[in-house]
Amino acid sequence: MLYNIMFIHRYLMGQVRRIYFMALPETKKDYKKSRVYYTTADSAAQTIVQLAGGTFLASIMSYSGISDANIGIITSLVSFAALSQLFLINFLKRIKKYKLLVCVTALQRTLFALIYLIPLLGISNMQKSILIVVLYFIGQVFVQIGLPASQDWIASLVPCRLRGKYFSIKDSVAVFVVSSTMLLAGMILDYYKPRDILVGFVIIGTIIFILTMVNVIALSKMKEPKTSYVNQDGKEMHGSLAKKARDSEKSLHKTEQGILMELKGAFIDRKFRKAFTVQCLFTLGFYICIPFNASYQINELALPYTFIMLIGFVANLYRIYITPKFGRLADKFGMAKMLRYTLFALGLNFLTMALTVPENAYPLHIIGSVLASTAWAFVGIGLFGVQLDFFKSEKRMVWLTITSSVSGIFGFLVSIVGGAILSFLQRNPIELYGRPIYAQQVLNILGFFVLLSAVFYIRYYIETEKIDTNRSDGRIQI
Repeated sequence: MLYNIMFIHRYLMGQVRRIYFMALPETKKDYKKSRVYYTTADSAAQTIVQLAGGTFLASIMSYSGISDANIGIITSLVSFAALSQLFLINFLKRIKKYKLLVCVTALQRTLFALIYLIPLLGISNMQKSILIVVLYFIGQVFVQIGLPASQDWIASLVPCRLRGKYFSIKDSVAVFVVSSTMLLAGMILDYYKPRDILVGFVIIGTIIFILTMVNVIALSKMKEPKTSYVNQDGKEMHGSLAKKARDSEKSLHKTEQGILMELKGAFIDRKFRKAFTVQCLFTLGFYICIPFNASYQINELALPYTFIMLIGFVANLYRIYITPKFGRLADKFGMAKMLRYTLFALGLNFLTMALTVPENAYPLHIIGSVLASTAWAFVGIGLFGVQLDFFKSEKRMVWLTITSSVSGIFGFLVSIVGGAILSFLQRNPIELYGRPIYAQQVLNILGFFVLLSAVFYIRYYIETEKIDTNRSDGRIQI
């Protein structure tokens, strides 16, 4: 019996080592299959982001008695959770392979599924609110820890000349999956809202759990073009040989750069500062208004879930159509130029939201959705692409971590300021020509002007910078 248990244990550990530590891509087909698996994993992950945030999270929070201002701040915890990356920067630097870390952190998205079961508990609204915040924050911490590693992982699988094309196709697939699932989820909540919305919450939680499993399985099937320790023949070592090499490395490098030294080294680099500034301008414009728009649509504008999801679905079909075209244009004319145009479209979306009131909510929501789809067809790709263009390959993991964590903290602080402005304006309403001005309208105007400044910064400080192409990404190394 003991022998059987030992045999099973060794077999399982061998499978874990093979899947998570020995999955080197050996052919172009391996690279292509890994990119396909990443597309599948990312589609599931982006769907979870939408189901565990925005309108749906606002619904469960409103059901639990959380105010509009606090809903916006809580949904911004995703950015504050990025602080965990900064504290773990030395740990992340020591990791030779990222696959196991990314898969383990991705598995923690099951916490988002548990959030939708909290309303079933026979406890007070205050206790429900605390549980929602705690589970949401812990889940976001794990997601943020794995984010830089997953970004560096996929960057190493995609050749520079194909980045725009691949990321645009990946996003097109993800948008189709997200929009289809969101439309279904919106119809589910609309159906159960007048009957028993708790049943709708349970169904949404179940969908999130299934998507988490898809995400983890797809990531586990990917290959990772990173070697740990190699011998004199250039072959990768495992087991006791790798342990000896690791112990030898520790004795040679007893001291390592701390967080402050890594931050200093990053901000000394001019290209890093420029890419980081773009990220922070986007973060400021985004978090000053976006976290508060979902509750605005539900409460003040009184838009039905099905209408919001249906328009979102149609707009996303348009986004799916234009995203690959934007990707090819980015490969031809540069990531920065396409990012500038799409950030301007996002700014116009904020301006449209600033002009939206209950009387014109339906037509302006449609216009705003088209502008948002145009923008999000490339904004995320463009921000990441500019960072890949400007970050040194040997420092990419660390610099992605610094950018994500520092800008994340900044975003959370901005959302707190936005929440304070929202609460103040709701307590002290203002009027313009006899018409009441909603607090969210003011916040969206601020977001518009911030993104306008980001557009000018990209034009005169980013597009004029020379790019150093990394030719090792997406190429067979063994």
